[in-house]
Amino acid sequence: MAFSSSKIRHAIRIRSISLPTRSHPSTLQVEEELARFKTWETSISCISTDAETVCSGLTSLERLYTCVDNLFSLSVTQQALSHHQCQKVVDELRDRSMTLLDICGSVRDVVSHVKEHVRDVQSALRRRKKGFIMETSFLKKLMKDVKRGAADLKHIDHTYGLLKPLNLDTHLASVIRVVRDVSEISISVFGMLLSFFSVLISKTKTTSSKWSIISKFIQRGRKEQPRSYIEALDCSIEGIENDLECMFRKLIKTRASLLNILSQ
Repeated sequence: MAFSSSKIRHAIRIRSISLPTRSHPSTLQVEEELARFKTWETSISCISTDAETVCSGLTSLERLYTCVDNLFSLSVTQQALSHHQCQKVVDELRDRSMTLLDICGSVRDVVSHVKEHVRDVQSALRRRKKGFIMETSFLKKLMKDVKRGAADLKHIDHTYGLLKPLNLDTHLASVIRVVRDVSEISISVFGMLLSFFSVLISKTKTTSSKWSIISKFIQRGRKEQPRSYIEALDCSIEGIENDLECMFRKLIKTRASLLNILSQ
């Protein structure tokens, strides 16, 4: 069963991080990006998720992680993290970075599988092969991947979403709150992406016309041939795949920076 990205967006409310008045400019930059994301999220709350929306969310998320990397590069951040003795804080940062990296990898696998199938459909169209349908085993595997990703998202939100405010050094507390908020946004964006593909997969499985679902995710109202639809869908998926690959590399970089700081 497909899960709803709108439910995820309503369940995950991005907190105001309430930064101190003398926060470092890099911390304030993250706050500005968080505010931009909240504005964007509100603007899409009443519309159906499509490929363009997913790409926009991934781009916004990548900008946020660039800000987080800048925050980790500050000497004041590195000193605060490397000398801090609270093991729970260290464990939280490590767990968040690893879990989000795993989730992103799982979502990337889903996108890769869908893209592979779309290419198979294109090949069948070029050969004018009639009656091409998605194999049941393929559908079941994709839905299993989607559900596993959804469970991972729920787990990380349940584990860290209700932690009490930190009683830490002012700058370190700001850094932790930023990491938590960016993690919540990551969950929201990955959930939106999984929802997009969950709907795509489930409706392809049940629809009586194998091309009607394709037309739904391309510009509505255009009466083009199936080949045009599938080519447009392939282009959309490739765009998502490229943005997701950039996000995956960004998460790897952020985790490497964090582990380097904590090992000092």
